[in-house]
Amino acid sequence: PAPHRIVSRARRRRLAMAMAMRTMNSSPPRPPLRMRMKAPRRHLSSPLHCFARGAPGARGRGSPGFARSTKPMVKSRRSSAVTAASASGVAETLAHVVGVCVVTGACVRSLPQILRIHKSRSAKGLSLGSFTWESIGLTLVLAYNVSREYPLSTYAECIALVIQDVIVACQIFYFRHGFAKSATPFALSAVGGVAMCATLFWWLPAQPFGAQALLSLNAVAGLIVNGSRLPQIVMNLKRGNTGELSWVTQALNVCGSIARIFTTLTLTQDILNLALQVTGLLLNGTLLAQCYRTIQMRRSGELVDDDVDAVVEEPKLA
Repeated sequence: PAPHRIVSRARRRRLAMAMAMRTMNSSPPRPPLRMRMKAPRRHLSSPLHCFARGAPGARGRGSPGFARSTKPMVKSRRSSAVTAASASGVAETLAHVVGVCVVTGACVRSLPQILRIHKSRSAKGLSLGSFTWESIGLTLVLAYNVSREYPLSTYAECIALVIQDVIVACQIFYFRHGFAKSATPFALSAVGGVAMCATLFWWLPAQPFGAQALLSLNAVAGLIVNGSRLPQIVMNLKRGNTGELSWVTQALNVCGSIARIFTTLTLTQDILNLALQVTGLLLNGTLLAQCYRTIQMRRSGELVDDDVDAVVEEPKLA
């Protein structure tokens, strides 16, 4: 053969081994187990990282020495974060739904009380100051929440409650003093209400001190709203019964307070509003208990002549 065709035996052996390697696998052979057991040490930002599962250079069975990838741990953290976010989203959605239910219930909260007064043509046992102070306090609460731009579902019931409190207050004044003596107080109350709303919703927020003033007024409003229950509670104690006070309205008040505690914790986390809602729950629960006691007295016959209303001086809110 030609000189350039002559191939030594060693050369043919090397060519055969190379062809075999190409046909079997193009990737290089894996290193021995002993070499794979030793993971290269890398710089750690903190000594505590060496105890993390799968951290480079960590020691221990299962994760450190084998220098496993940190992808499973990152995936676990990511999945837990997604789970927490989804749970928070569900809680916020539920809070909005509860808020809408509260607003819907607030629209008919005082309707049983209004119908009861209209049917009996009497407002005995009802405190005029209680409903008047509550309407003023709820107006202040409404102005504060509007200025803070809280979700509408967290305070929209204040609008319906103020309207219903004004109607009940007008009924009490009308059935106690007649139309002739009620016209002038009604007109003065309307003018004062318009002036107060213009001050709280338009003039005060435009002032430099408006935000701080509304915050202070909200604290005062909470005391007014919760304190407005006290004249009614004291009158019930002096009379020995609740008179024409509707237990349905008081039950709706209790349910509304519980729902508002939940929505405040979930949506706004406002400590001041939360404290006021808890206090309101205690006072509304007291009125509901008094209504229940009156119902039991009527069923047992202890309260026979309830139509004869004793003259009881209405307590005034200081």
